[in-house]
Amino acid sequence: MLLEEFENVPGVIEPTDKQILEPGQICDTIILSFNGQIIERLLESDAVRPGGHLKSLNGLHSWYIYQQGDIEVAVMLALIGAPMTVGQLEELAARGFKNFIVLGSCGVLDRGIAADRIILPAAALRDEGTSYHYAPASPEIAYDEVLLAKMEAIFDKHNIEHIRTKSWTTDAFYRETPDKVKRRLAAGAKVVDMEASAIMAWSQFRKTKVYQFFYTADYVDHHNRTWDARHAERIADAMTFFTVALTIAKELER
Repeated sequence: MLLEEFENVPGVIEPTDKQILEPGQICDTIILSFNGQIIERLLESDAVRPGGHLKSLNGLHSWYIYQQGDIEVAVMLALIGAPMTVGQLEELAARGFKNFIVLGSCGVLDRGIAADRIILPAAALRDEGTSYHYAPASPEIAYDEVLLAKMEAIFDKHNIEHIRTKSWTTDAFYRETPDKVKRRLAAGAKVVDMEASAIMAWSQFRKTKVYQFFYTADYVDHHNRTWDARHAERIADAMTFFTVALTIAKELER
């Protein structure tokens, strides 16, 4: 099987190659949001200044510097999908960022979980391809317990309600069939995303510090074989979740 060919050796192309690197302002911590509205709101508020960029065939992918008091962090739009996200993390780590706070929405498999709830992914089912190049083959991967405990302690300190559970990471959101959903629920996954298992594998392979959380959005209704976007239930302002990420960043700075 191709996905069982994990090799713990350098690649032909490494993110530290000089031709990939570009100058830019680096902070210890960068917040990566999958929600473009958060970045748009920050740019509209003049709360950020240009920091630097990554390059791809799609163009430039910019990060910005956000300052609040004596806290200074970078913020950036996260690229959707496991291969894109991990490639982005690789190049940001090569530039010198040390702490990665990643936030975005997730789908819900367990209809008992309401919209706008914060999720800590304690583990993820590996239904994508990228993680298998960063960790030996296995059905699932666990979040680094030290990092998870640190993030949970921050949430408890600031009375941020959250749910700790397993996620199902899949590349193919149009192939979340009812029977697959049932099997993923039976395996302990209550939410679904597109990047978490790959991010966990990358973080452990590169020995980096990633603090990832989700906020719940749509419901994959396998009972009625339909998709419930739950727009009426999703009333939280997107900046509420940026504030959570900023709380983590401030605690890391301390």
